[in-house]
Amino acid sequence: MPSMRIGTPVFFNNIPFEIEERQILREMRIPKKSFLRELDEPALAAQIKQAIDEGYRLIQGKGVFRTLTITGIHENLVTTRETETLFTGEKMVKLLKYCDFATLIVATIGPQIEDRVDALSANEPAYSFFLERVGAWMADYMGIHIDRVLEKEITRFGYGRTFRFGVGYGDWPLSAQKEVMELTEASKIGISLTDSFIMIPRLSVSAVIGWERTADAPRKKPLRDETDEKESDA
Repeated sequence: MPSMRIGTPVFFNNIPFEIEERQILREMRIPKKSFLRELDEPALAAQIKQAIDEGYRLIQGKGVFRTLTITGIHENLVTTRETETLFTGEKMVKLLKYCDFATLIVATIGPQIEDRVDALSANEPAYSFFLERVGAWMADYMGIHIDRVLEKEITRFGYGRTFRFGVGYGDWPLSAQKEVMELTEASKIGISLTDSFIMIPRLSVSAVIGWERTADAPRKKPLRDETDEKESDA
């Protein structure tokens, strides 16, 4: 059995991807349609198709994960061997209560789509919106890709996984981004932070997934992702 990859960042470059029409339509809040050919407006379908095609040229998926060893569960804090300050808040304690490890995930599609969106926004606002929605979904896609790789590793070692909890959701403050970036060495995949802890490129995602002891964790409802967590707090 391969050894656990604990404490060291694991990097992903040139993540393979497919831009699914159904997911882009959902991102644009167009319900009940799975393919562009089903749209009643050919001109709209053509512009979205153009944005998807341009996405294939501009997206460069990269990511990293780092697994931390949990050393203590406290009232509003989870400590690890690598940090005693990152995992704060009641929701984080609830997430990681039955876990031995916690893995940080950071992923991005790179800066090219958002640079193109910014260049087009004044003169072609509709098309720039479509292109940005392509980029927004594909940033999530890169996070999901790493999530699936990690889930296989979690299962291989006999653990269950928690849902994916994004930085800035619930009571996990956005300021946690600074430590997440440092621990994952996310600068190596081209990510930095603004003074207000927003990732650059902005079409990037960051989150944590816990490794649950399956014998200890109680039976739960189906696992939710970070979007579900955000909606439940609304």
